[in-house]
Amino acid sequence: MSMRCFAVVGSPVAHSLSPVLHRTAYRELGIEDAEYVHHDVPDGALERFLTEGPGRELDGLSVTMPGKPEAFALAARHDATSLELRIANTLVREEDGSWRAENHDVHGIVAALRDHGANAPSTGAVLGSGATALSALAALADLGVSTVLLTARSPEKLAPLHTLAAARGITTRTVPWEAHHEVLDVEVAVSALAVQGARAVAAQWEQRGQIPVPGLLLDVLYDPWPAPVAAVVAARGGEVADGLEMLAHQADMQVRSMLSVPSAPVAAMLRAAREELAQHHPGTDRA
Repeated sequence: MSMRCFAVVGSPVAHSLSPVLHRTAYRELGIEDAEYVHHDVPDGALERFLTEGPGRELDGLSVTMPGKPEAFALAARHDATSLELRIANTLVREEDGSWRAENHDVHGIVAALRDHGANAPSTGAVLGSGATALSALAALADLGVSTVLLTARSPEKLAPLHTLAAARGITTRTVPWEAHHEVLDVEVAVSALAVQGARAVAAQWEQRGQIPVPGLLLDVLYDPWPAPVAAVVAARGGEVADGLEMLAHQADMQVRSMLSVPSAPVAAMLRAAREELAQHHPGTDRA
């Protein structure tokens, strides 16, 4: 039996739960001719990995940071979302050997927010800049927001988000970083902050005591858990979605695309990923 080979690539990537999600999908779907591994691929090395390294044997890839812009750039064909954002989290090998780039991060964020009741919000917010923040803004646009608050330590890095918002007819307001808690005064907020930045922000919110509580917060982090920003909002009675939910939903779309199946077992995938994390965080309630 000829095996189809898939992988998640990025740097660092050893912590990724994508192998758990995809392997669970294979098992639940009865797929026996596919395997899924991980490869550490640093910034700027993706093309060489695919042409001279282990990537030559791959049929598809999940791409995490820092490779998402490079994944988009080296593909011969693109789906509509990756074309709009110019970043891709998925590469699928075509019959002629070239790559098709797809972006399923936006779907993952939208689906996770809808699971928690997000229904046509008018106001939203994004904390952070970069590829995930851009996908978060696109997701808020898909949900129908008309106004978005943005904040980042380096506000000049928000330029792509302002450009996307303008193209989607969304009004943006940049909140100064020293007042980043103000972006929580919305219906739906997404924190796209990396761990170090999230910890610093959460500590400042704790010190303030009084902060706005959004109707719903998605924190893209899932390890460590509870994620720093999510923990502060949850402690104040806010509804919180975690990054693992987003990851499971985008993995669903990757499995569909890579294996040409109509759907993936999202509930089983998410359950398996939570169980895997629980082994590293015993005693933590992740329900």
